Amino acid sequence: MIYFMTSHFLKKTAYLTFSILIFSCNTSEKKKIDAIENVKVKKEHVYTIDVKGVSVLWTAYKFTDKLGVSGKFDDFKLSLPNEAESIEGLLENSKIEIYTESVNSNSEIRDPKLKTSFFKVFNTSTIKGTILEANQGKGIIDLKMNQMLHPLNYSYSFKNDTIIMAAKIDLNIWNGEEAMQSLNKECYDLHKGSDGISKLWPDVDVQIKLPVNTRLQSE
Repeated sequence: MIYFMTSHFLKKTAYLTFSILIFSCNTSEKKKIDAIENVKVKKEHVYTIDVKGVSVLWTAYKFTDKLGVSGKFDDFKLSLPNEAESIEGLLENSKIEIYTESVNSNSEIRDPKLKTSFFKVFNTSTIKGTILEANQGKGIIDLKMNQMLHPLNYSYSFKNDTIIMAAKIDLNIWNGEEAMQSLNKECYDLHKGSDGISKLWPDVDVQIKLPVNTRLQSE
């Protein structure tokens, strides 16, 4: 009687163990399938830059009250990946060359002065930038002006199918004092504010807008 009870108990235990093993295998296989599906979802989108829609904008400041004067560059060259699976992949290691002769402040009087009295004195016919990092909305770009190369922090966002990069440049870091004095001398009265002081700030805000095309990755 004792032997029968023990054997019966062992049979039940073996059956229960076998059932658990089968359930565990099924669960493990399901997790593997779910993991594979998740990987597929992460790789569904491919991003490319619409280079024809790219714009390079700037804002400089005059007057003691720091009034902004905005403009853009009409001519520049981009070196970008053909496509990437993330916005960061599009940005990292990308390069830009901005040709300062194309400066456009929407003023036929001001633009020639910017070219001759500022950029020529600044020894900068081409502004060159290489993106070193892009991570969680922040990054670093190597910026070359006035024959000097310095890292520049920038921020970026992705909204309405457009990457917007933004940076604040201090021209003093690139030894821009002489060029600023030259331009301020040329535009002395135009840079006078209500206090009668003629002032040109070394701060320049730059914004680059990169329209993005998104498509599903082909199988």
